[in-house]
Amino acid sequence: MTTAAPGPDSVHGAESAGRETVGPVLARLAQPTTEETTRIAVVADPHVTPTAEGTWKVYHRTEARFRAAIDVVNDLGPDATLFLGDLTKDGAPAEFALVDEILSGLTSPAVAVPGNHDVPKQWDEYETPTVDSFGDRYGRGRYPFRVAVGGLDLVCLDSATGDGDLRDTHVGRVSEAQLDWLDDTLDTPTDARTTRTPVVALHHNLLHARRHTGEFPDAAFYRLQNADALRAVLSRHGVPLVLSGHLHWPAAATRDDVRELLAPATCSFPQAVLVLDVTDGGTTVRLVPIADREGVAEAYTHARTGSAHGQGVAEHAERGYFGDLPAFVEGAASESQETDVPGSAVRWSR
Repeated sequence: MTTAAPGPDSVHGAESAGRETVGPVLARLAQPTTEETTRIAVVADPHVTPTAEGTWKVYHRTEARFRAAIDVVNDLGPDATLFLGDLTKDGAPAEFALVDEILSGLTSPAVAVPGNHDVPKQWDEYETPTVDSFGDRYGRGRYPFRVAVGGLDLVCLDSATGDGDLRDTHVGRVSEAQLDWLDDTLDTPTDARTTRTPVVALHHNLLHARRHTGEFPDAAFYRLQNADALRAVLSRHGVPLVLSGHLHWPAAATRDDVRELLAPATCSFPQAVLVLDVTDGGTTVRLVPIADREGVAEAYTHARTGSAHGQGVAEHAERGYFGDLPAFVEGAASESQETDVPGSAVRWSR
């Protein structure tokens, strides 16, 4: 097996094309659709820290990568930016302060869901903000909630705290109260719901990693404990798309007619964000780079020599994943969905 880093051209697919597009197409989805064309930028797992170094998450670059991600998102001009959790390394006040300073430069409306590294844990040696505080700071108040973005109804869930009993673990669970709320919300038509398409966002993945990658080390994956219960609610109501982070890998898969789109991390290989263009013909998802050639190589090396999770990410790239993009294309989706994006949206980090 090769130990050379996959090149940034194969990962990002934009530089060699003269930056005519924002990045390679990751997926073309038949759903969701909207009458009102809507663009959402998706940023996941920055794990920002002002002090830590190394590991497969490349902690010493997290600030620079998050700043680059915000620059790229500003160039993209989305209707909104969705952050899929793990904004911080481990929820320390100094980490949140740095996140806030960087986010002050964001020009689009934003909303976030909490990740397992953003909420209080029993081993914390500092006072981590509560999940309600996180919601007030980065969301629309207490989770769950919904917010209109163009033609979409973005439904945001907390998978990081469960019923307050996940303080000693990084696994996820959507509380029964949230599941009941979701079931009622999706079952109750409103004027807005008749014109907007629901999309659900949470940090932990709905589908197993192997559904997305084919192979992944079990020991490294903290799963959503009640994924089947959540999927049943989503399937029953025909929710066309779920967005999640957590795995640090860009992918899409489907089960029980529920699509899940995974966003890559900004901190670790392959350092990118997603941009979704939703039209009346379907949804096009592009992978947008935030690191230069040296940054990609550095992050790949850290992943290849890091934890089982990092090694799993590197090995999946070595199997030729980025050379086979788009990774997910549905039959009803077509080239006609594509939306031209100025090449200036690609901004390689310094």
